This record gives sequence, C-alpha cells and structure tokens, in this order.
Amino acid sequence: MKSMKTQKFKRPLAWACLIGLLSVTNLTAQDGKLTEDEAFFYEEFDESAGVYDPFESVNRFIFKYNDYVFSNTLQPLVDTYTAITPDTVEEGASNFFNNLRYPVRLASNLLQGRFKGAWIETGRFAINSTVGIVGILTPADDYESLAPIESEDVGQVFGAWGIGEGPYLVLPFFGPSNLRDLAGLFGDRAINPIKEPFSMIDDWEWEWQFATFSADYISRSPQIIERYKQLKGSSIDPYSSLKNGYTQYRRGAVSE
Repeated sequence: MKSMKTQKFKRPLAWACLIGLLSVTNLTAQDGKLTEDEAFFYEEFDESAGVYDPFESVNRFIFKYNDYVFSNTLQPLVDTYTAITPDTVEEGASNFFNNLRYPVRLASNLLQGRFKGAWIETGRFAINSTVGIVGILTPADDYESLAPIESEDVGQVFGAWGIGEGPYLVLPFFGPSNLRDLAGLFGDRAINPIKEPFSMIDDWEWEWQFATFSADYISRSPQIIERYKQLKGSSIDPYSSLKNGYTQYRRGAVSE
C-alpha cells in the first residue's frame, strides 16, 4: 500500500499542474525560434480570406473565455516559471518534450509519403536521444543533413489525403482549430508517448501521468505569451485576426 504521505504529496502537485494544463492554448515554442504553431502570428494574411465559421457566436464566447483564463491563470503561472527557471533549463525542458513527440512526427511523415522527412526526424531523434542526453540538448543541429524541418501532424495528414478542413472551431483551453484538426488532435494523442508515459507502471497513477503531460504544455508556453499579446493589442478584432491567421497558416502547411 502507498503511504498517506505519498498520496498527500501527489494530489496537490497534480492539481497544480491541472491549472497549467487547462490554461494553455494549442500553440508551441522551442529553442527561441518560430515554430509552425507560432509562425501564423507573424505571417501576413488576407483579412477577407474565406473561412467557414457557422458557429461564430459560440466560438467567440469560447475565445473570450480562453482569453480570460489565459490572462488570469496561464500568464501569471508562466511568468513565475520563467522568473525562477534559468533560460538553459527552459530550453532543455522544451527540447526534451519536443524529442518525445518524435512518434507523431514520424507517423505523420510516413502517412504522407514524406520519407526524407521521416529519415531526418529519425536521425535527429537518435542523435538527440543519445548524445543529447534524452533530448535535453540538440546536437543534431550540427549536422547539415539533419537540419530541422517543418513539423508534421495528423491534421496535416488528413489534409494531404484530401479531407476538407470543415468548420472553424475554437476549442476550450486549446484555442483555434477546425473539424479536421480536431480529429487530427485525437490522432496525435493516440501516438503521443507523453499522453500516458507511465501507463505500464502501476505505481504511477493518473496524478503523475497528468503532471508530466501538464509540464510538457507549460514548458512550451513562455515564448507564445508575448506574441499573443502583440496580436491582441494590434488587432481591432483579435478573434477574426486569429481565425484568419490560423486558417491560412494551416492551409499553407497542408499544401507544402
């Protein structure tokens, strides 16, 4: 039996991580570089581009709710995280979790017939997992043939297969999406080892699984905050700006 002391320690930690998880949007950052999920904040886009948004009233409500949670929970949490965590530790944590998501990128490349991309992802994973100490460092960057490539996901796979994007959606806590990417999100999670990293170990109950999953999201959040604030501050209608930017970026990612 587990001791009461262990149980008392685990549950507060899990609930603390819950706050972080529920406050995060579906955006990522790593290594101080623009990633595919950040890039649409900076790309120019056509405000008049057609986006199928039949649920706009509901989407706007969820957008406002997400913005409230973001401003009042995620931002203070991440501000504290960045204040007490050295930059090298932040970068290492981001690298570590990004390395763990290799199966998603590998499967997505293979399902699109992108065998070169699958080879590059595999080479980077092998080097970073060994020489880079389980992915904390990224020595694969030193090899020109293994230069980082655009990350692939299951939503892009569906797009490459000719499946339409469907209506635009704003997901609670996860932000902008569409019906195709929502299905892709479930596909990503099905092959993402971060989902249940300790499911084979009885002693690691849901609290620790949840804590690990939450830590991944928190480690990816710091650099996105300023970019989101800039978009919000410079837009007359942040909802429309985010909708158009997200949709056009995802269309571009699928068509590459």
